[in-house]
Amino acid sequence: MEACLGQSCALAASGTSSGLLFIELVRALLGAQCALNVDNIYPEDRTTELLDENLEFDFIIVGGGTAGSVVASRLSEVNNWKILLIEEGKNPSTMSRIPIMLLALQHTEEDYKYQLEPNENYCQGMKEKICHWSKGKALGGSSVTNAMLHVHGNDRDYNHWAKMGNDGWSYEEILPYFRKSESYNAEFAARLGSKYFGTNGPLPIRKFNHSSNFMSNLIMQAARELGIPTLETFNGKDYVGYGEADGTLDNGLRVNAAEAFLAPVKDRKNLYIIKSARGQEILMSGKKATGVRVKLNNNQIIDVRATKEVILSAGTIETPQLLMLSGIGPKKHLAEFGIKNLVDLQVGQNLQDHALSFGVQIVFENKTGQEWKISDFFLDSSYDFLMHRKGELAATGGIDLLGFLNTDDLSAKYPNIEFHHAHFPRGKVLPLDTMLNAFGASDDLKNQLLEEASTKDLLFFLMTTLNPKSIGEVKLQSNNPNDRVKIIPNYLKHSDDVNTLLKGIEFLRSLINTKAMQSIGVKWNKYDIPNCRNMEFDTDDYWKCNFKHTYNTVYHAVGTAKMGPKSDEKAVVDPRLKVHGIERLRVIDASIMPKIPSANINSATLMIAEKGSDMIKEDWTERDEL
Repeated sequence: MEACLGQSCALAASGTSSGLLFIELVRALLGAQCALNVDNIYPEDRTTELLDENLEFDFIIVGGGTAGSVVASRLSEVNNWKILLIEEGKNPSTMSRIPIMLLALQHTEEDYKYQLEPNENYCQGMKEKICHWSKGKALGGSSVTNAMLHVHGNDRDYNHWAKMGNDGWSYEEILPYFRKSESYNAEFAARLGSKYFGTNGPLPIRKFNHSSNFMSNLIMQAARELGIPTLETFNGKDYVGYGEADGTLDNGLRVNAAEAFLAPVKDRKNLYIIKSARGQEILMSGKKATGVRVKLNNNQIIDVRATKEVILSAGTIETPQLLMLSGIGPKKHLAEFGIKNLVDLQVGQNLQDHALSFGVQIVFENKTGQEWKISDFFLDSSYDFLMHRKGELAATGGIDLLGFLNTDDLSAKYPNIEFHHAHFPRGKVLPLDTMLNAFGASDDLKNQLLEEASTKDLLFFLMTTLNPKSIGEVKLQSNNPNDRVKIIPNYLKHSDDVNTLLKGIEFLRSLINTKAMQSIGVKWNKYDIPNCRNMEFDTDDYWKCNFKHTYNTVYHAVGTAKMGPKSDEKAVVDPRLKVHGIERLRVIDASIMPKIPSANINSATLMIAEKGSDMIKEDWTERDEL
C-alpha cells in the first residue's frame, strides 16, 4: 500500500511546471485510492449464509454504529456464542478516512439526513426554516462521519448518573471502560496520568496533524491573558481550559469504530454481519424478546431468532422508533397508531442535544498571511497529505481547538459552555461554503459570509451549552417502520440555556479585547440577519434573535431510552441496560444516557458499549456454566 502511494507521489513530483504538477497531483490523489481504500479490511456481508442455513443466534445486535461495533466485537470473543450484527449502511467510504472531508460527508449516502419538525423558536435561518440532523449510515455509524473529537466528560457528569439511581455508573466505576477502548501513546499516558488513559485498546487516540497552528496558538494566548489555562488534554484531571483535543485517528487518517473493533476480528466464524439491512420490529413471545424482523437490501423480510438476547444499538433516533413499533413505549402515543402496548415506558422522551450557533464571528485583515487559493490547496495540501499524512487534509479546519469554560466563574472546576472554532483565511470560500451547507444555512445568510470571507479572514466561535435544560422528544409518525420519526429537540426553550449563551458572548467580548487578539485587529462581524435588523447589534435582543436563526445541532443527541431504576418514572432501561418489564432485551447506545455529558459524546458511547458488553458476559457466562 505504501509502495503504491510512494509511486503515485513520485510521479507527481517529476513534473517541471506548476501546471503539470497540479495535474499530476490530482492524478496522484486519485491513484492513492489503493492506499486509502481499505474496503477489504471490513468483515464480509454474510446475508447469503444467513438465508441458506436458516441460522439461529445467541445474540442479535441491531445497529452497527459506534456502540454496535464494540458490542459485536466484544461478545464474539466468546467462541461458543453466535453473534449477528444488523447494519443498515454499507462499509465506510474512502473519503470518510480523510479528516477534512467530515462535513462533505453530510447529505451523502453515508448520512441518514434526518429532518427536524419545524419550530418558530429555532432554525429560522436555515433553508425552509428547518434544521437537518446528520447521523452516520455506515458500518461504524457516526464514528465514520463525526469530527473525531475524543473527550470523556468530567467526573461530575458520571457521578450525577450514579446519584440518579444508576449503581455502577459513577466516574471511578466507568473510567476503566474509557481506558479499555483506547490506545494512547504510552509516554503521553504516563506523563499525564495512566489512571485516565488506556494504551492497550483497539482504538488509536492521537492529535491532529496540523501544518499550521497560527490561529489556535493566538486564541490560546488570548485565553491565557484572561487567566484561562492551556490544557494538553481534556481527558485528565482538569476540565476547564483551552486546548487541542485528542482524536480518533492515526497517521493523519480517521479510524472509525468498525475499523478499530470489527476489522481485526473479521474472520471470526461466530460473528455474522449483514449490511444494507434494517431491523423493523423486535419479535416477542409475551414480554420476552425472541428475535428481530429484518428488511434486507432486496426488500425481502425475514425473521431471525435470538436464544439469549436482542440488543438495540441503533442510536438515539432509531432505537426509540424500534422500541415503540414493537409495543414498548408511551401507551397513549402508541394507541394513536393502533400499536398494542406491552409496557408503558417513556420511550422517546428525555431527548437532549448539544447545539451551536454559526452566527458568532470575528473578522480581521491578516497582513502576514497569504490569500487561500484552491490551486495551492491541491498542490501543497494534497502533497503533504499523500506523502506525509499531514496538512489541511489531515486536520478539520481548526474544529479540534476546544475551549471548555464556566461563564459564571472562569476559575470554576467544571465548564458550562464549550467553544468550537473554525478559521477561514481570506479567500477560503469553498470550505466555508461546505460548512454552511452542512449547517443548512439559508442562501442569504450563507452568501453574506462567503462575501465577507473573500476579502477578510473569518473566525467562527461556535458556542455550545454543555448542560442544556431544554428537553425534546422523538415521536412516531406512523406504525410503518419505513417512515421517519418526528424529532422535536425544543432548542432554547429553557431560558437558562439562552442566558448561558449570552454569558458566552460576554466572555468573547473580553477575549476580543485581549492584547493577543488586538494585535491582529480583530472586530465583530456584524452579521446582518434580515429578521434581526430592527435590533441594535451586540445587544441581548440581537443575540437572542441571532441564535433563533443560527442555532443547530452538534450531532450529540442522547437520552431517548433513559437509564434509571424502576422508581424513575421516565426510565426505559435499568442500570444493567435491560428494558424495564421486558425479558432478554437491552439497549446499549447513546440513547440510554440519563443526562448528556459535558463533552462530545462519541467517547462516552464507546464507554457504554464496553461496559454493556461486560455486563452481558457477567450475566450469561455464569448461566452457561450452570
